[in-house]
Amino acid sequence: MSTVELSRHRTTPERPRPQGRLARRLAGPGWVIMTLACVAIVVYASRYLTFDPEVYFPEQREPYLQHQFALGVHVLSGMLALLIGPFQFVGRLRHRFVRVHRFMGATYVASATALGVTGLILAPTAYTGLVASAGFTVLDLAMLFTTWTAVRMIVAGRYGEHRRWMIRSFSLIMAGVMLRLWTLIYGGLAAIGIVDFSFETAYAAIAWLCWVPNLMLAIWFTRHRQMS
Repeated sequence: MSTVELSRHRTTPERPRPQGRLARRLAGPGWVIMTLACVAIVVYASRYLTFDPEVYFPEQREPYLQHQFALGVHVLSGMLALLIGPFQFVGRLRHRFVRVHRFMGATYVASATALGVTGLILAPTAYTGLVASAGFTVLDLAMLFTTWTAVRMIVAGRYGEHRRWMIRSFSLIMAGVMLRLWTLIYGGLAAIGIVDFSFETAYAAIAWLCWVPNLMLAIWFTRHRQMS
């Protein structure tokens, strides 16, 4: 190899892989859609804090009345996590307001922890039974694992890994959004006759669909994007 060829070989930058370019292009619009969806669900979920039995689904009324304290903590902590989460990933805010970022991060961790623990209490009472209960139980365990892995990474000074795990943690918090979205999708498809299976069957699947695709997308996104 000649000197010129060697120089070109050494200095030519490696082209970013296609998945990385796609992830960057999706980041901005995805953040806006995600944030608006979070706000919408927070507004919707706030009605549960009235503790009025009439706002509960009839099938869930009795379990909710038996676990009202856990339900209240679950709803409130979920609302806080959904409102805080999106802004923790805005680089300009994170770098410019470090103390605010840390305070909000601590609040997010506390909220995600409370959400996961109360979720484990409520999961056995899930509508439709075992399949849905298993889905929500695994979700809550994964939420606690990803959140506290992110904490462990920041304590160790591994900032890139911290952000990766926080994104994965928040993808699981977004289950609260996707649960409602999948329910609406089922209702729409059933109304126009595309699907003919019962809501009970759909809900058992939604207990998994509301978080498994989220986590898979978050893993893909964090693997093909530079965390800074």
